Amino acid sequence: MTHALDDLQRARVGGCLVLRDNLWSDCGIDGMRGDFRRLTAQGTRGFCNVNAGRHHVVTHHEDEPIVLDLVLYPGETLVRRLDVDEREFVLDDPETEKKYLALAAGGSRGAMAGALVDYEKAIIAARGGAPELLPDEVARRVGAAFITAAEQAARGADQGELMERTYKAGLELIGHVMPSSHIQKFVGLFSMTASKHAMAGEYELAARITLLGLSILPGEPWLLDLLANLYSDGGAPVSALPFSEEALRRAHVLPEKLAQQLRASYEEIAAAARGS
Repeated sequence: MTHALDDLQRARVGGCLVLRDNLWSDCGIDGMRGDFRRLTAQGTRGFCNVNAGRHHVVTHHEDEPIVLDLVLYPGETLVRRLDVDEREFVLDDPETEKKYLALAAGGSRGAMAGALVDYEKAIIAARGGAPELLPDEVARRVGAAFITAAEQAARGADQGELMERTYKAGLELIGHVMPSSHIQKFVGLFSMTASKHAMAGEYELAARITLLGLSILPGEPWLLDLLANLYSDGGAPVSALPFSEEALRRAHVLPEKLAQQLRASYEEIAAAARGS
């Protein structure tokens, strides 16, 4: 019982989001926009006390939005860097990422506490109440939107239109706490639906369906690994490798058995890419 309570507490306020080189003077997260520089004692580096689940970051540069969509696991610290020239948030180099993961450890009580905006106080309090666990009806609605889109993908519907619909459905998850079990339930649905087509040799269709799932849970490592394997099995290991590398960066948020599978998958795809 204590372990379950610990997991729930980590899901509510246990996460950190570090955004290196971000333009904090005009940034928004989950619908709350402002100058976050005034909320930290040091130069702003990110957010602490972030709930697990779906999040949406928008930084404005030269009046244009630069968007980062993500799903955060309970207790996870995620590091991304704003590349202004490319107008996107990208993976940081591994050594820098490792450094900032260590600095952000402990969140509001860690070494970087003075540079982290307290998400619980700044965002949740502004909404007027603590986020609730993801309601069953919302989960069912999002899951149904995915299934409908996957069925239409199998009939040859336009992928861009389907992605827009599933992405919009995924935005419904914002503002809700999602413990690992909630995230993994979606992952199971998405991966099972895609894998049925992969077993029939329809790797391209399976990849399209996996991308629909990733539009709902952006950056989720198990889905990224699945996508990488589908590309690799479909004969494109070089295209698969970046997705496998990104998944590997977050393998530690998964149960150890799944993390081991991600590591083994990466080795296979990297070897295939070298030999292609």
